[in-house]
Amino acid sequence: MTIHVTINGDDRELETKANEPLLTALRRAGLYSVKHGCETGDCGACAVLLDGVLVNSCTMLADQAAGHRIETLEGLAPELPGQRGELHPLQLAFIETGAIQCGYCTPAQMLAAKTLLDRLPNPSEAEVREALAGVLCRCTGYVKPVEAVLRAAAVLRGDEVPPVPMPPTVNTFDRLYEPPDKPEAPVEGGSGWPAGRGDGSGETQTVTQTPVMVLAPPQTKVVNKAEAKVDAVKLAKGRAVFTDDMEMPGMLYGALLTSPHAHARILDIDTDAAERLPGVHAVLTYKNTSRVMFASGGQSYPQPPPFDQV
Repeated sequence: MTIHVTINGDDRELETKANEPLLTALRRAGLYSVKHGCETGDCGACAVLLDGVLVNSCTMLADQAAGHRIETLEGLAPELPGQRGELHPLQLAFIETGAIQCGYCTPAQMLAAKTLLDRLPNPSEAEVREALAGVLCRCTGYVKPVEAVLRAAAVLRGDEVPPVPMPPTVNTFDRLYEPPDKPEAPVEGGSGWPAGRGDGSGETQTVTQTPVMVLAPPQTKVVNKAEAKVDAVKLAKGRAVFTDDMEMPGMLYGALLTSPHAHARILDIDTDAAERLPGVHAVLTYKNTSRVMFASGGQSYPQPPPFDQV
């Protein structure tokens, strides 16, 4: 089925399949910022804007989007062919504050923030947290994304924002590397050491302590300096950077089928019906594949595989 939609301002046609989620149709159209997460609407990684409303594309059929306006992260700061383009204040703020960690939920977080800032130009921290609550993030703890949204809101209002401050640090060089008062000190008894040399002479043994080198705090260019994540721009734009985003023409997908019975001993497998299903190119079983010795775990040399090798 062919549906007509407006994606990031462009009128487009999408080829959809029966009962296909909008998520799948969008990713097949090359919109890889829409992430595949839970398929149940719980994580929010697949969120897009449908007529300006944040929706989970995994729980919505593609056919339901016909005639509607869809916005993804690719449309937040669109790029012209051959040009890098400017970053949206939200994208820039997420980069500057370190709000992008793994970056998988970042596109949905930015879209959630966009809907908030379109409605409330000067939101409170509580309102920002509420807006981001539907997008699960296991990396950041939400502290930096909230900071990024508040910073972007100030920029969009035209306020002057200061540089992102560095967290306070402790000067471990001055604290840990203090020179001793006396580089040499006699050791007489105490601490379990016998007085004298141990030969009955009674002479005091002097131990020379190794001089401690005192280092000044280093004048570094990177260490102890705020640095943007090396792939932050790509993640902020929702580009295809994850393995799940990589597709090759004609790529086949495999699925593992196991017995529905626990501890079943398979006597025979009839694959005729499965091979006749549309889209199936091959069914691999023990009958048409050679046996390869493998192990799921490992010991150490000289016996690398485990003793339960199959």
